[in-house]
Amino acid sequence: MGRRVTVLAPDRISARTPQYGSATIRALATATPSVRRTQDELTRELADLWGLRGAALARWRRIARGTGIRSRAAVLPVGQTPRLTTGQRMRLYESHAPSLAAAPARAALRCAGVEPGRVTDLIVVTCTGFSAPGVDLALADRLGLAPTVRRQVIGFMGCFGAITGLRAAAGVCAAEPTAVTLVVCAELCSLHLRQADDAANLVASALFSDGAAAVVVTGACWSGAGPDHASAGVAGLAIDGLGRSVVAPGTAGAMSWRITDAGFAMTLSEDVPAILGESMRELVGTDRAGALAVHPGGPAILDAVERAVGHGRDLDDARGVLRDHGNMSSPSVLFVLERLAARQRVDRATLAAFGPGLSLETISLCRR
Repeated sequence: MGRRVTVLAPDRISARTPQYGSATIRALATATPSVRRTQDELTRELADLWGLRGAALARWRRIARGTGIRSRAAVLPVGQTPRLTTGQRMRLYESHAPSLAAAPARAALRCAGVEPGRVTDLIVVTCTGFSAPGVDLALADRLGLAPTVRRQVIGFMGCFGAITGLRAAAGVCAAEPTAVTLVVCAELCSLHLRQADDAANLVASALFSDGAAAVVVTGACWSGAGPDHASAGVAGLAIDGLGRSVVAPGTAGAMSWRITDAGFAMTLSEDVPAILGESMRELVGTDRAGALAVHPGGPAILDAVERAVGHGRDLDDARGVLRDHGNMSSPSVLFVLERLAARQRVDRATLAAFGPGLSLETISLCRR
């Protein structure tokens, strides 16, 4: 099946004495599935599937139009999933997730100049499916990773999973400076379209989509070298510490992701944007130097973040990812980082994402 894959080429990294315990990004790649529909097409198709009429149809159209999304991608046509059981959805996840994850993983390894057999650690981030043996083993087999590769699966963390994955990669590289770590985020949100017309399901159905991203992270003693490129892009950005985390008090019910007999169900409170805006103000501040890559959770959330951190923070890249792809959950913030670094030199950046809890996570990158 054909896939849209984009790769951000690595820089030439100037020779210098490495810091023990450092973790450096060598390449980033992203991919989306081949089944792509416009938001208008999806709005009509889902309205027909749900049998919406009158006021219910008008409400659905208003929600879908308010997202500002132009198109979204999925592993399957929209009509194939809403009436499936959770077991049937998990079998589809097991079938489709490895191939989606493999596309950016191969591209990132190729771009970093890393042979698959050199990967010492594989970190898979996903919150849209379960199986055992899992995506990690299937992906290792598809990529030709060594049978001795160490594997971690970061599951069910939600949209901030990529930050947790980078944090785990930093820990690996601190413990073993020769490590070559591959972080892969893969989400099949479309498998959880449900036959329900409650407000939370309508909002989720209007926002979420499928996508994957992969990052190659190496320790201080990495000896590889990428192709000759100007000093731009994400390659050479070091993970600067383990980042920050905050759970907003009393917000456990504001956002949830729960397993039902008919797929995974999301709940969203209308208070989420305001809560996240306040948390961003406390966690990131308004005067921090460097770029800001924010998870594109939705237009109201991005508006609240922009108000909270000031006008100096340009969220055009996050809005662009939301417009062109929708909310892909964990890989989304890496799509934003890729877009940000493709249009300007990035010497320092903060990644910020959020999820159930209500949790907000950040991690910083800097060019050393």
